[in-house]
Amino acid sequence: MRVCVVGAGRMGARVALRGAQRGCETIVVARSVERARASLEAAADEIDERSALEGITIRDDLSAIASAQFVYEAIPEILSEKQRLFSELEAFIDDHVPIVSGTSTFFPDKLGFYLEFPKRVFVAHFVHPVTLCPLAEIVEPSADVDRFAAATLDAWIEKLALEPIRLSKPLPGFIINRLQFAMLREALHIVEKGGATAEEVDTIVRLGLGPRWTATGPIESIALGGPATFADVAHSVVPTLDNRERIPLIEEPGESLPSPDAARRRRASDARKRAYLFARELR
Repeated sequence: MRVCVVGAGRMGARVALRGAQRGCETIVVARSVERARASLEAAADEIDERSALEGITIRDDLSAIASAQFVYEAIPEILSEKQRLFSELEAFIDDHVPIVSGTSTFFPDKLGFYLEFPKRVFVAHFVHPVTLCPLAEIVEPSADVDRFAAATLDAWIEKLALEPIRLSKPLPGFIINRLQFAMLREALHIVEKGGATAEEVDTIVRLGLGPRWTATGPIESIALGGPATFADVAHSVVPTLDNRERIPLIEEPGESLPSPDAARRRRASDARKRAYLFARELR
């Protein structure tokens, strides 16, 4: 499969690398060949997989996508920029080639609003780092999906050995981010109100909830703990949870949030890698 990835940032580089690892003929289109190469090398070093870089060609002009069977977009989260790019992409590729966005915000209908063939636009939202997390949230256009393009998307997801989770309704933020920010809002609310430090909240998740959810997930955990017990606790806790529309400590972190140094970041990155590998073994 000939795949073109447009954008070589944190996500684009890793999507390209995962595809190259699994035999996709991969072209990365980026504004700067040098920066794209550096980003790809950093992604390869995370998983000790420099050999996969040999299967990736880097170009700085969109005409490189002309022979692509599949196009994946990974540029910043600005709707107007994505729409502009999609219009440019359509001029180079065949009518039924899927254009797939890695957005975590926008739906296919908005992304393809100005296209002649908008029903070949999809979303495939991944968890970073996609080189380690085998999960993809898939969002289709609202109606009259291009079935040829959809079949190509399915073949690409299978080739990348990803587990697709298909959204049957257009939920803002999809599923991953809704769950993440629901917990993050309450975690930072606890810190803001002085209930615990940021480090203590992280420790509770790492040693308590994280391992539990790695094994069963939050919903299946209800069966193990007992629905009646969960219901009793919910009656007391849920009314007190933070429900504000903003998360102040994200917008103005101040000194409440840790600022890890380079060594701590490397240790955290390595720990995350080992955690994803362990979670994969549990399946």
